[in-house]
Amino acid sequence: MTSKKGFTLIELLVAIAIISLLLAIIVPAVRMAKRKAAAAVCLTNVKNLTLAWYSYQGENDGRFMSADPTASDAQGPWIKHPIKEDGTPCSYDSTSPPVTDDDEKRGIAKGKMYEYGIDSFDTYHCPGDTIRKSKYDGTTIFRSYALPSALGKGVSRFHQITSPSTRYTFVEEGEGRNFNFGAWEFYTPWDSDNEYKEWYWRDPISINHGNSGILGFCDGHAEVHVWQDSDTKARINLYFSRSDIHNYGFGSGNLNGEFYRTPGQNNDTGYMGRGWAYQRGSR
Repeated sequence: MTSKKGFTLIELLVAIAIISLLLAIIVPAVRMAKRKAAAAVCLTNVKNLTLAWYSYQGENDGRFMSADPTASDAQGPWIKHPIKEDGTPCSYDSTSPPVTDDDEKRGIAKGKMYEYGIDSFDTYHCPGDTIRKSKYDGTTIFRSYALPSALGKGVSRFHQITSPSTRYTFVEEGEGRNFNFGAWEFYTPWDSDNEYKEWYWRDPISINHGNSGILGFCDGHAEVHVWQDSDTKARINLYFSRSDIHNYGFGSGNLNGEFYRTPGQNNDTGYMGRGWAYQRGSR
């Protein structure tokens, strides 16, 4: 009579330990690979947007696509705010009806960037931008990128930009309302409502790639930028974890009075300040 031999308890425990060890090694590696893949796609997106922006000004006497989605000037905005199927504009702070991806895409299709040839909607969305949800209608936010308001408000022609290779165009915006506005604001030392009188966060920045983000620059290139200050990531996390905070850096219900900066945590704001297209006194 042949006896059936099964696993002993020790053998079973050893097998479980080996599987657990393999999972501990594989899962972080898979996450890292997905993060790197998302960053690579995002870098390509920003590169394409930045090159189109650069080419556009070159063909329009140095004038920019407007960063302001509501602009009505001859050059037109690079995108428009989301539009409902019946043609009505969407509200940034309404709870119903929710702003859908299709609404955002209709707004994108009305912008100069789409008209200029960036007509794949995927180009406007970072694949790593998957967690962010509106504080109002609860939906995910489709468009990931914005142009700094300084491009058009401060400098109006390309020749006015000093050192284009260090002045950024597209940023990954971390808006918590129903959609990214399209024009990204940053406190300058001369803003009248900037209580610190130094470079400081105003609109949210997204950190979709671990501790880094993607930036485009006025000379047409794009790059990965590693954020240096722990406060930068802590600030965006606090912004999305607090239901009573609706604005990131200004206005009522904002984080300025809620988030105290750690002394010396100004590497990232200093970097973004140096890259702001309009530098008072530079021209």
